[in-house]
Amino acid sequence: MAEKERLKQIHLLVVEDDYDLVHELAEALTCENWVVDTAGNGMEALERMRTADYDAIVCDLMMSRMGGEELQCAVAKEFPYLADHFVFITGQIERNDGISDFIEQTGNTLLLKPFTMEQLRTAVKGVLSC
Repeated sequence: MAEKERLKQIHLLVVEDDYDLVHELAEALTCENWVVDTAGNGMEALERMRTADYDAIVCDLMMSRMGGEELQCAVAKEFPYLADHFVFITGQIERNDGISDFIEQTGNTLLLKPFTMEQLRTAVKGVLSC
């Protein structure tokens, strides 16, 4: 059984509408030997979650079509086991005072842009250890 657990691949979903950043994040996380899928918004992310199993989600808070807050709420209903496995990222905390309350209520992690790839990997490892 322990051997099976060691062989289990960690599968992450990165949800970010900035094309360059999503690929940079995916590359940084792939360096940890994690399998990484990407989505350009929350609606696309939900579709991916319906066809694949994920261990954690790295998600921008501010996106068109469906932002991070809306996605987390949808995930809490449809995939409740993933509701507390988000690492949210944002560069616009000063524009939305409710973000801190939302993060506190959900118990998820928040990284403020700019952050280092090491900070991202550490945050994801923290979520995975829960």
